[in-house]
This record gives sequence, structure tokens and C-alpha cells, in this order.
Amino acid sequence: MKKYQNKIKRMITLLFPLFILFTLVVNLVFPDKEISFVENRSLQTFPEMNGTTLSDGSFENKLSNWFADQFVGRNGLIHLRYGMLKMLGQKKIDHIYLCGKQLIEDAKLPNEKQMSRNLKAINAFSEDHSDVDTSFLLIPNAVYVQNNHLPHFSDEKDQGKIMDSIYGKLDDSVQVFDVRKGLKEHSKEYLYYKSDHHWTSLGAFYAYQTWQNQQGNKDVKLEDYDQYVVSNNFHGTLANGSGSFGIKDKISIFVNKNLSDYYVQEAKQKNKGSIYDSSFLKTNDQYSVFLGGNKDIQRIELNNNSKRHLLLFKDSYANSFIQFIMNDYRSITIVDPRYYRDNIEKVMQDDLITDVMYLYNTNTFVEDTSLADVLGE
Repeated sequence: MKKYQNKIKRMITLLFPLFILFTLVVNLVFPDKEISFVENRSLQTFPEMNGTTLSDGSFENKLSNWFADQFVGRNGLIHLRYGMLKMLGQKKIDHIYLCGKQLIEDAKLPNEKQMSRNLKAINAFSEDHSDVDTSFLLIPNAVYVQNNHLPHFSDEKDQGKIMDSIYGKLDDSVQVFDVRKGLKEHSKEYLYYKSDHHWTSLGAFYAYQTWQNQQGNKDVKLEDYDQYVVSNNFHGTLANGSGSFGIKDKISIFVNKNLSDYYVQEAKQKNKGSIYDSSFLKTNDQYSVFLGGNKDIQRIELNNNSKRHLLLFKDSYANSFIQFIMNDYRSITIVDPRYYRDNIEKVMQDDLITDVMYLYNTNTFVEDTSLADVLGE
């Protein structure tokens, strides 16, 4: 028996290098892929080889990453891994909980140093612009609002405490709008995509309704909007990241029945007639139907009687929130600090800003490394 086992081991030892060599040749034959839609990330392409990259070791490191990223059949292996782990009763893959027919991203721990810097920058910016109304909307993720869907004994971090800590560090000049209760009241509804880390348009509506209620406006109703399903086959980032192949979502847009005429302006582009970009519905990035995805700066000009001009600092959660605030402002300037590099003070002056809003989902805000730099701190 031992002799037979040793023979098998020698055979594996002999064949494994041949398998690696064969795979390497196949990878060289097939063109590199720049993006993995299954994992929702960029892939390492074949690295440049020269004297510098060979001497500093970067070629070797990138070659290893290239081999792993461009491995033939990689996507199939990711799906196979998901199926096997689920059959074995696994309740979490990496940072993603497997909650029946829903996937839920875990709560991120704050980068305390950077987050404190961001909050300090928000306070300082508000103080420097005391004539401007400043509001702060921190959106809880599904891991908080729908925590009853989590597997038993998941030992998940309390995102509510993380949010309370953030609120406690903001000055009184920054008006906090806490939307947690409004979302919790509707937690059994379709507030978050089952395959993606974003909230749905319905979730964004309830946050907007809470925001309006806290300002004294109790008249916001779902009946004020026409709802259109624009996709029934959305396969989002959590499904791609975990390798799930059986969970899909629908995407709906909400259009105010009394929406003013408007146009959208983007840097170096002609004006657009819609905040929606249907071309993304034909891609793997369907959530980018809202605003056409994340851009450094966008401006929406509306034909209404409002005298308010909003500057919105945001992450991608705001992309589906904007469809609800269109009639509340004469203009909306949208800045994503992750991509914006210009002078924000010039924007404040040129766009006649009367209101500043910060809208982030909690998981993004606690890890953000860009906001303080944009605010000038």
C-alpha cells in the first residue's frame, strides 16, 4: 500500500510541473482580459519586461499575479468554489454572508485615523461656509437594516454603534439626518439588491421620505412617482465576488410625476437629457444606469422656481438617490471625491452653492481616503 502511495506521489510530482507549463502556454496563447466581471475588478495583464523591472523584482511579482488572474477557466473555478462551499453549509465567503437567496456584505471596520480626518474636514468646511446649510446622510447597509437575514451565530459587528460614533463627532453646524428608523420600518421590503451591495430605488425613496419628514414635509408619497422596471437580470458585485450563479435582481427607476425639465452636464461632454443611461443595461455594470456611473463632477440644471443650489459629496449610493431630490433644487452639483482633483472653493463660488450635502453608505464612508483632501484639509 505504501509503495503504491509513493508511486502516486511521484507521478503527481512529475505531472504537476507539466500541467503548470501547459497552462502557462495556453495563457500566453489566449489574449489577456483586463477586467473580471465575475470578481468586479481589474486583472493583471502580462507585465513589461526590461532591466528595471527584472532588477527590482516587480516583473516577477506581476508575472505571478498575471498567472493567477489570467488562469484559463478561472471564472468556472470561482463558481465551482461557491457551489461546493454552499453544499458544505458554508455561511460566509470572504466578506459576504450567504443568506438563502440574498447575499449581504459584512460591516466594515473604520479606518479610524482617516475617518477622524474626514470628519474634522467636514466640520471645518461647514465652519468656513457658515452661510451654507450643511446636511449629512449616512446610509446603513443591509447588514444593519436586514440583520435578521444573517445566519445564526454570525457574530457580526454592530454597524449601528459605528454610525453613532460618527454622528457624535460632527459639530452642531452639520445637520445629521438619521434614516435608520425609516429604513428599519420597511426592512421586509425590497430595500437592497440580493446580489449587490447597493440599495434599490425603493430603499433610496424611504431614505428620501425620512429626510423630508425630518424637515417637516410629511407629504412625500410613493404615489408621486411612476416606477419603471428597466432590468430583470441584474447580477451584482456580491454575486460576482462570491461566485454565486443563481441570484439575480431587478432594477427600477422612479420618475417624479411633476418633474421639472432639466439637463445634465459633465466635464468635456455635451449636455445630456437624462440622469439615466440605458446603455449600461447591456453591460455587467447595470447599476450605472443611474447617472452613467461614478464621475468626478456632474451638474444638473433644472427649470423650476427653487433658489437653492446643492453641492453633493457622495459615493455610488447617491446615484439612485438623486432621482428623488430633483425638484428640491434649482441646480445640483455632484462631486465624487474619489475621482475629483480640482479646487472645490471655485465650485462653491461658480455654482452659487446654498446647500452642501454628504451622502455615503456606511461601509464606504468608514474606509474613504479622499474626502478630506477634496475639502482642503
